[in-house]
Amino acid sequence: MKKLVLIVGIVLILLGLNGIIFHNQGLVAIMYLLAGAVLIIYDILFDKVRKIVHIAMGILYALPILMVAFLGIYGSHHTTDFTEDVVFVLGAGLRDDRILPNLEARLNQALYYFEQNPAAKFIVCGGYGADQTISEARAMADFLVAGGIPYEQIILEDASTNTYENFAFALSLLNNYFPDGFTSVIITNNFHIYRSGYIARHLEIRPNHFGAPTPIRSMGGSYAREILAVINTWLFQT
Repeated sequence: MKKLVLIVGIVLILLGLNGIIFHNQGLVAIMYLLAGAVLIIYDILFDKVRKIVHIAMGILYALPILMVAFLGIYGSHHTTDFTEDVVFVLGAGLRDDRILPNLEARLNQALYYFEQNPAAKFIVCGGYGADQTISEARAMADFLVAGGIPYEQIILEDASTNTYENFAFALSLLNNYFPDGFTSVIITNNFHIYRSGYIARHLEIRPNHFGAPTPIRSMGGSYAREILAVINTWLFQT
């Protein structure tokens, strides 16, 4: 057990350093570094601490692992029947106007959905980030058009800056296209499916979901940020 604690601590330290050096991550990388440092200190003092401390450490580190497992499993279970009127394709940020791996996975999933249901309308959601010359929605639309989806089937929601706004602003646009209501499906990365569906339901949207895989190189940061975002949503956004 003591060796396992040390190994996990070292792995967390390496993940934190990787996030800082190669992915320009801030809070997430610091979280990994702190979690790893705590485990290494815990390993050093392992034989001197009381049983209650062992139990507390087990709970403290088990909860995020269980949360990651829940988000991954939930998001990997698809509920779409490929007959929906509207496909919400949620943004994931650009860097220097370039589409990043998480967003590319979502867009490729949208192209696959189009092959199964070519009559659907696709609403791409995402506004302007810092130092961007185009909106995220515009970059997403260009990608989908290049992949074969007709431009007239794409609706741009280019004002939002977070998941709640994605749905709130998209809904105001869609009411003009579907005054009598619509069926819908969410496309986003699997780690993001639970929270996006949770928010959509609070806006009285009842979407199915079709999760895109999360690229391996971005899993560490994506899941860590999402755990914090889920807790924030539970406590403050709804």
